[in-house]
Amino acid sequence: MKTRDRILLCTLELYNTHGEPNVTTLDIANELEISPGNLYYHFKGKEALLESLVDDFLLTTRALLVSAEEPDEATPEDLWLLLHLLFEAIATHRFLFQDLSNLMGRYPYLRQAMSPWLAALRARLDQVLQALRDSGHLICDADAEQRLLDALCQTTLFWLDYQRVAGNGELDAASGVQQMLGLLRPCLDEETAEWMQLLIERYD
Repeated sequence: MKTRDRILLCTLELYNTHGEPNVTTLDIANELEISPGNLYYHFKGKEALLESLVDDFLLTTRALLVSAEEPDEATPEDLWLLLHLLFEAIATHRFLFQDLSNLMGRYPYLRQAMSPWLAALRARLDQVLQALRDSGHLICDADAEQRLLDALCQTTLFWLDYQRVAGNGELDAASGVQQMLGLLRPCLDEETAEWMQLLIERYD
């Protein structure tokens, strides 16, 4: 593995474990057993490291959020798979979502990157919810659908931060999928709601 890739992997692991504010470039160099100068040759400080990690997250989730065309129809399984893969990516880059507001305040690049990412997330979820409503799986009016959309976006962004503040021990991204499925369940037709409940229980 190239030194640059090793640095990014190590940084990601340290950030996820300890939080970005608690990790220095010296910590990263010591963990890798390389000189600070060697690290600086590849990344000119923590901002450059964060930008590369953010770019990796955006690339990982782009295929999930950007569709070439709007879906004519969608199944509950489509929505579940989208949420599951999305939270897998969040789990891999969980340091971003453990204190997102603070990080966005300290790193302008992250603030600029997350704004269009959130817009893409909202647009993609809106597409799927509308398709589910059109197919009869989602039973709610347009206003309720928008409130549900807001709740799903908020949960995506802040579920890990909520767990951290609540002191729930080890942060669990998978429980975010459970939470989002639980938000959806009351708005589904009876058969789909029963299927969704079994899926929620399976995550336990």
